[in-house]
Amino acid sequence: MLSGCYKPKSHFLQAGGSYILALRTQGATATSDYLLTQDTINNAAKVVSSTGNGIEQLAWCYFGAAGKTVFSFSYGTNNVGIGYGINEGGALYEKGRISFERMDCFGKGDDSTLIAIGAPWGGGSYDCQIQLIDANDIRIRKKRLTPLYMWSPLDVLNKWPTSIVVNDNKMYVSFYPLDGGTWNTEYTDTAYVTIFSYPGLDSLTTIKDSRTGPIGLYGNQIGMMKAENGDIYTVSPSSFAAGYTQVTKKSGILRIKNGQQSFDPSYFFDVETASGGAKLLTAAYAGDGLLVARLQLPGTDDINAVWGAFEVTNPICKMAIIDLNNKTVTDIADIPVHGGQYGAQWLVEEGKVYASITSTPAGEARIYAIDPLTATATRAAKIEGLEVPAIYKIK
Repeated sequence: MLSGCYKPKSHFLQAGGSYILALRTQGATATSDYLLTQDTINNAAKVVSSTGNGIEQLAWCYFGAAGKTVFSFSYGTNNVGIGYGINEGGALYEKGRISFERMDCFGKGDDSTLIAIGAPWGGGSYDCQIQLIDANDIRIRKKRLTPLYMWSPLDVLNKWPTSIVVNDNKMYVSFYPLDGGTWNTEYTDTAYVTIFSYPGLDSLTTIKDSRTGPIGLYGNQIGMMKAENGDIYTVSPSSFAAGYTQVTKKSGILRIKNGQQSFDPSYFFDVETASGGAKLLTAAYAGDGLLVARLQLPGTDDINAVWGAFEVTNPICKMAIIDLNNKTVTDIADIPVHGGQYGAQWLVEEGKVYASITSTPAGEARIYAIDPLTATATRAAKIEGLEVPAIYKIK
């Protein structure tokens, strides 16, 4: 699912600023990932570019953040995680690094802890490794090797983690069952979340709901979001393009009420029906019961195009505002149809959501500033490259 090779890290002059962006560019034979700083992103004249700027990463990366530290996790000849901070001059500096076997899904534990879960790859093992990473000292503080869920001792399916939320001294981990050798997903009629104690990491229970399919998708996307009152909302794509090899339920949203260890039986939002056939892929909670969401266009889901939503140049996506309380979906007309992403980490700041949009019909890649209250967007910084997989603000 990933591509990239080990390469020496290159340092360039840095523009400086409190925004840290991950930039992915396309070379002749492979992509390259960079981390760089910007003083502003909400400016259409700004250009996010690696030309003489930023720090080239070791290989293809996932990204995460906790407190004042941003991490890159490079998958190459050696798997290396590097923590970065911003100095007084607004430039990136390396705080430390760790080696790891696998880290596939990330979530914030608190301002000093990033949670990473390494998933079993290729079958043969059914344990996930939960790792608590110290964002200050850049070290793995705690590990726990455990299956996310087992139907029985004879269970032979991997459970792939898709999203992590911490609330009320508990860690909620969504996952989907799959065959580790073929990536076939034969069980798509139920949403699953395993609940652990936090930070103890003891497994408490696994909750299920058959009103929609599995929560989240591969690639460190956002599949669960916590509202101001502690309620957790979940995203079920039910889409071939999201990597599922069969679709048996409608795409929708469930709720876990604050402090509870069960799905709320009184709440289900059938997003697919409300949107006229679109599939909900990922979203960011913007406040006041509103999501900024990426949806797959109606009529584009095809069994012959599994994983189509991960191709940044495949224009099958649109952006919309989802009202969780009124159960409405409103398209954002200002944003063109566009491709999907691995690990879409958007920034929520001062009432706006900043998202990377790569649109082959529009002929450009650009960050958009989205106003969830009005379902409008304005063009922000232009991207000189394929995409910006992650946007962070270090305060």
